[in-house]
Amino acid sequence: MKSDVIVKVKTGSTKKSIEHFGENRYLIKTESVENDLVNKDVLFMLSKYMGLPPNKFSFKSGINSEDKVLQII
Repeated sequence: MKSDVIVKVKTGSTKKSIEHFGENRYLIKTESVENDLVNKDVLFMLSKYMGLPPNKFSFKSGINSEDKVLQII
């Protein structure tokens, strides 16, 4: 079953955190500021939080933005 996850990312935070605030909506704070590292953090943190392997997520939009949509496949 495919499902979308909406993520708002705050980069340059003093510590990493994830906050669930509604149906399939998350706020992720990361210390990273480079897009590649931010996206890796997003995948890692979501997979750990949701109990799914990182390869179950794919970026649908926002790969270079702070507003991202990922699809669970």
